[in-house]
Amino acid sequence: MWTWTKKLFGKRSETGPAPASASLPSASTISSQPAATTRTSYDERRCFTPNKQPGRITPQAIVLHHSAGSYLGGVEWIANPASKVSYHVLIARDGRRTVFGEDTDRCWHAGVSSWCGRGDLNSWSLGVSWEGDTYDRPLEDAAMESAIEYIAPRMKKWGIPMTRVLTHQEVSPGRKNDISLADAARFKSRLKAALND
Repeated sequence: MWTWTKKLFGKRSETGPAPASASLPSASTISSQPAATTRTSYDERRCFTPNKQPGRITPQAIVLHHSAGSYLGGVEWIANPASKVSYHVLIARDGRRTVFGEDTDRCWHAGVSSWCGRGDLNSWSLGVSWEGDTYDRPLEDAAMESAIEYIAPRMKKWGIPMTRVLTHQEVSPGRKNDISLADAARFKSRLKAALND
């Protein structure tokens, strides 16, 4: 499985440095350009996933998730076609992130979902996930800052208001519980402050 994932793992982001790491393969097999054009503070890699539909959406919301597993395990799982799961980005506790889709790709992150009477959030939202379980371990500062670095420019680009930064449990009540209410409140407060800077 590791060899297969290593073969699929994407190139370093052109938006900032991403030094080689023993925990992240550096092989390049894709040529798509990164969605963001600003320089990043956190390592950002791209990884191919078959679990999406390219160029199919206009983002109008952001759905926050936690993966319940490790960062590298999440990268492997999302790259595996058997999982039928993907996010636009997966963020590690230390702020590293892996991008799996362009903003306009229809990633498979929300499943059966609705918000304000409108269903199928996969068709109109960006899926942003952190590694781990936010009920077992709160989000680290680096993980939140990395998410803000990824999300804030996209909110501005697509005109997404704070009222449409949602949790998976908000759009799939009774079916999903991510992320924890405490972390959702902390993150949304930080994101709002960053947008007002």
